[in-house]
Amino acid sequence: MLLPIFTIYLTNPMVERIAALDLGTNSFHLLIARIHPQNAMVILEKRRREFVFLGRELEGDPPVFSQRGIQKALNVLQEFIAEGEKQGVSQWIACGTEAFRKAANAEVLLSKLRKSLGLEIRILTGEEEARLIYEGVRHGLPLPEEPFLIMDIGGGSVEFIWGEGETIHHLFSVPLGVTALQRLFAGTDPLSPSEIEAIRRHIKQTLTPHWRTLPQDKITHLIGTSGTFKTLGRLVAYHAGDGTASQTIHGFRFGPMLFYPVLQKLLTLPLSERLALKGMQAERAPLIPYGAILVDEILHYLPIQVITISDYALREGLIYDYVRQHFEVPSLQQAALREQTVRTLAEKYQLPSQHAEYSRLWAERLFDELKPLHGLGSQEREWLGFSAYLHDIGHFINPSGHHKHGLYILLNSPMPGFTSEELLLMANLTRYHRKGLPSSEHFHYSALPRAQKKTIGLLAPLLRLADLLAKYLHHPPQGLEIRWNNHQVEIQITTSESNPQRYLPSIEATTQEFFERSYNRHLVVSFTCQPSLD
Repeated sequence: MLLPIFTIYLTNPMVERIAALDLGTNSFHLLIARIHPQNAMVILEKRRREFVFLGRELEGDPPVFSQRGIQKALNVLQEFIAEGEKQGVSQWIACGTEAFRKAANAEVLLSKLRKSLGLEIRILTGEEEARLIYEGVRHGLPLPEEPFLIMDIGGGSVEFIWGEGETIHHLFSVPLGVTALQRLFAGTDPLSPSEIEAIRRHIKQTLTPHWRTLPQDKITHLIGTSGTFKTLGRLVAYHAGDGTASQTIHGFRFGPMLFYPVLQKLLTLPLSERLALKGMQAERAPLIPYGAILVDEILHYLPIQVITISDYALREGLIYDYVRQHFEVPSLQQAALREQTVRTLAEKYQLPSQHAEYSRLWAERLFDELKPLHGLGSQEREWLGFSAYLHDIGHFINPSGHHKHGLYILLNSPMPGFTSEELLLMANLTRYHRKGLPSSEHFHYSALPRAQKKTIGLLAPLLRLADLLAKYLHHPPQGLEIRWNNHQVEIQITTSESNPQRYLPSIEATTQEFFERSYNRHLVVSFTCQPSLD
């Protein structure tokens, strides 16, 4: 039975900031979040990671933390606590994982933390850790409806969660973390074929009892979390020439065939050359061959077609689990999560809500009326609506060039519920809501697949027109009549705004060329005035 992680309930309704401490075998993580109690909205504000390598400080049999390891942990957590206090954190959620589970003297470290910092650490069981990792992942990514396997490669252990949609079928934890494997199979550099084979045998022996619980022929999606998996994802992205994904790794997807060349490099290059690989993190270079072998064994066993990288894992799960327990939180469906993400970002960058909302309503209405021409579906409508809502977000940085600033913000902000491909498309829509046309010389546009470039061509002109209509008319759609033939599209708009014809030159200059290039029809916009009843 999985027990609740927390037993101290929030009593102050004005508490806004909480912090999660994820104390892993290799690294300690701090995540600070702001909570809106009235609607339980979660805004992840600050992240920090420090490499502690506590697992290396386990000595003897049974293993115990060394005094050096204990002092290193204390020093890092003192810094985290000081930073949290500076940010106004009032609630701390601190959990230890595999290194704490193994250390015979873990209570010594826990006692020191309790006395010196007033910090209570909960040592998670492997199952609790896996459940919380799932909680983090499901708030960060759209989970596939098909059977999937979440895999979190830590320093001491690896957690697996088999599920479908919002349902967990089975979860478990095994002591196959990269530090644990290195301690068992510390060999040559690079690892010799016999050492690699010994590691593979050990992984198979450890996982065999659990494989019987999985539908071996049905799991086609692998979702990878943790620093090891994110580093593997960056290495794959650089190898594939995808510079954008290498920077915005959350939600990056790739097939096994792109992984195998990276695996080959990691198993044949010495440390000095692994360190030189684009995307390699220096602290992970000694350990990452072990993680790559782990992933390869999973790919041998399951018919994985898609690998997705998640930046959301245990620490995010700690935050969301806490909020779920302490607030009245409705079941968060994926659509609601994406909507919350967009509105949270808009609030953070002080976006004027009325223009954002009107732009979105105009964009969605134009999309619906023109659907027989563009032939796009509900997914593209949602991307257009979100992009219309956020298109002016770059004003926060500078009104000059705000379309480019908006692209930057979308590609560099945590966006739970969206994949990296979706964010790249929405960022490009934001980029092209003004006068410029898409060009292969624009890096982020050139990174799009051909089909998504076509989607940009069909949606961006609608976003341009929606932005101008919201700006000039100061109201959401009222009457809208659209007619077309093989040569032109006529859009007749009913408005209560006086003398709207004065805006036609600006509308035509901004939208006509782009619309005609994408729809192969001349665009004609006209207005019908209908005085307001107010």
